[in-house]
Amino acid sequence: MATEDRALIDAFTPWYDFALAEHLLVPAPPAETYDSVAPLRSGWRAAPLGTLAWVRGRPVRLRPPGAVPAFEELLLGGEWILLGERPGEELLLGVAGRFWTQVPQWHPVSRAEFTTYARPRSGTIAIALELHAVAERGTLITFETRWTVIDPVARHWAEWYWQTIKPSIRLIARQILHAVHTSTAPGLAGTDT
Repeated sequence: MATEDRALIDAFTPWYDFALAEHLLVPAPPAETYDSVAPLRSGWRAAPLGTLAWVRGRPVRLRPPGAVPAFEELLLGGEWILLGERPGEELLLGVAGRFWTQVPQWHPVSRAEFTTYARPRSGTIAIALELHAVAERGTLITFETRWTVIDPVARHWAEWYWQTIKPSIRLIARQILHAVHTSTAPGLAGTDT
């Protein structure tokens, strides 16, 4: 498969340690759906997805104070970069650092360095939004995150962290997808697809 035929997330995270994907059918064409994610393309430094304030008005709090960061805190606090974009089809963001500790440590990483990032006791997170036309039904939108941790000691802690926050990752991914659904089809906001 040619590089241009691969999803951006496959090109930037050809292998990974942890992954989660959520899907939602949106009753709108891909171009209209992609236009509705305009807030995602602004404010990379502040957070992917513009900030979770865009999603539901406020971030979800799923952890007690003093515990490891919840997923929305990673979204809001990370030094996210735009790894790639295919307008109307997909958007990919990335961040690097040590994110499973009580106070995450973010490391600057360039687009070119992302796939080979191997700083000890650290890892990367990639987040993709992909849109696929579904004939006569609209657009299947996918939120996917992949985490890569090279260091074996760090991988142990990252795995524990992943299992701890996986439910919040799933919840927030669904909130993001439903926010896109709501913004593309306001009259259908309460409809399950």
